[in-house]
Amino acid sequence: MIDLGLSAKRLGFAGVTLVSAVGLSGCFDLEQRVGLHRDGSGVYAVVVAADGVVGEGLAKDKDNDIDLGDERAVKHVTRKGDKTIQTSEIAFHDVSELKLNDETVAIHVKGKKENGETEVNFHRSFRVDHARKERGKDDEAMGREVLQSMFGGHTYKFAVWLPGEIEHIGPVRVAGRTVHPLVWSDKYGHTLVWQMGLPDMFMADQLDFDVDFSAKGEFHDSQSRPGEHRRKVRHVRDNDDDDD
Repeated sequence: MIDLGLSAKRLGFAGVTLVSAVGLSGCFDLEQRVGLHRDGSGVYAVVVAADGVVGEGLAKDKDNDIDLGDERAVKHVTRKGDKTIQTSEIAFHDVSELKLNDETVAIHVKGKKENGETEVNFHRSFRVDHARKERGKDDEAMGREVLQSMFGGHTYKFAVWLPGEIEHIGPVRVAGRTVHPLVWSDKYGHTLVWQMGLPDMFMADQLDFDVDFSAKGEFHDSQSRPGEHRRKVRHVRDNDDDDD
């Protein structure tokens, strides 16, 4: 079971976007995680692992938060070798509490089994092209070769932990190929992790992660809400006093 920060003390609305990572401009790996419990609650998390100047900035600048929406998420910063790893996570009672920019997370109840388990569809859609256009990043000059030179060797991951049994995993197609998730189980449920090159993620139009599972629990149809786009990601402290 992936540790998705189940001890998080604060609730809030999450709205992490592609540009939150792009704005860091440097060598980094990006991961987004969702953990769903049997009562419909869970945790949404974003992890940036960076070295060099970006890693130093994450480690030193306390204001260098990834923007997770209307409230600050619980943030953890650790070191692993030469890398600084920043994890921002938000807990939710229901998926509908999440406010997400450029992505949608939803669960849909498909039916009931004779053994009392609920059949559920988990779906996450990441509109990468929308994120680029919203922030003026959809420049034809920013082609694959440029992205490869900037971010080659770095990865994007999406991980989800779901209770019960996995019944179907939809295909995820990126850069003309199908990306198959790594799947492993414990006595509580299953972890699925899709991994791809960071340039391939940046160049995608849309990424859809679709999983059918069955589990005993309290599930109902629920979907995240649109968030307000935030262009501001702080990297340095402002020494001037702000006017309220």
